[in-house]
Amino acid sequence: MSQSKVFFRSAAEIGPANTQIDQIKELFLKIPVVEKGDLVAIKIHPGEYGNTTYVRPVIVRTVVDMVKEAGGIPFITDTTVLYGGKRFNGADLLWTAAVNGFTDGSMNAPFISADGLLGDDSVVVPIGGEFVENITVASAIAKADAMIMISHCKGHPASGFGGAVKNLGMGCLDKEGKAKVHAPGKPDIDMENCIGCRKCIKTCPWNAISLENGKANIDKSLCKGELSCIDSCKFQAIVPPENSTTEMQILLGEASIGPIKLLPGKIGYINWMFDLTPGCDCFNFSAPSFAGNVGMLASMDPVAIDKASLDLINKKIAEEGCLHSITDVWGIDPTIHLEYAAKMGAGSMKYSLDS
Repeated sequence: MSQSKVFFRSAAEIGPANTQIDQIKELFLKIPVVEKGDLVAIKIHPGEYGNTTYVRPVIVRTVVDMVKEAGGIPFITDTTVLYGGKRFNGADLLWTAAVNGFTDGSMNAPFISADGLLGDDSVVVPIGGEFVENITVASAIAKADAMIMISHCKGHPASGFGGAVKNLGMGCLDKEGKAKVHAPGKPDIDMENCIGCRKCIKTCPWNAISLENGKANIDKSLCKGELSCIDSCKFQAIVPPENSTTEMQILLGEASIGPIKLLPGKIGYINWMFDLTPGCDCFNFSAPSFAGNVGMLASMDPVAIDKASLDLINKKIAEEGCLHSITDVWGIDPTIHLEYAAKMGAGSMKYSLDS
């Protein structure tokens, strides 16, 4: 398999004459997917309410300006989520995006909930995976002419790492698609540990948890498997299935091909490797970084850019001696979803780095 090109700009090179804005302008030119008149989705994660380490608005605004210079019509977008935070529906998503700095005034482009008000506005895409036959991609992404995907690289409790592939195979899907990927995560209750405190009941937005005989009970026909209930329990009474993270990564990798099939050759990827937090930007807080800033990457290949990101992050970790690798953050091998994405034809694990 041939190598994909990945372009790198190092955080170590940043200074008064070479800012992140300068670097993002250089990298944008390496991913020429925007043609005159294109409706261009700029897919970001605006951060959950309370999170402070998402990709900075000034980076996104710079990409908006570059899209306009290229003749495109940009809009910024993200999708609603399965957990009960401040991005569960389209109204809350836009509110949170505005609070975190992504407004029409600051971006000079509108922010759109890609899967609509309730997270069910989508297009069914046949993908023919080993485990996923069809996946549902959010409509505003599915119907765009091109997409620039800006991903904040960080750890993740389910996939070990969040980058471009996760942004495709989770962030571009509607609620139904997300639930399909999360299906292996439907947990059980450890009755000995459960004290019937009801905190998990209040956490679940799907009414999947109830109290029976003083103990929590999970209705798996209602459960979406996204596991925020685990964090709500101080008594370790909610137990995820064995191998659930591996199985979820497999589904994630397969699902990532959905948006690519809809926009073949029209997606450019930028990975932002700053504020390398252990948790996702979906967390309502930002924990200290597990390693120092690395820089930014751009590519036309989501698998290659993520593999290069992991290699550069692991190199940074080795230099600092803080961990052995990013796998140590959650004890999860993050290459599984990349390998399955590559198997689906999303990209290549082999790359050449141009810095």
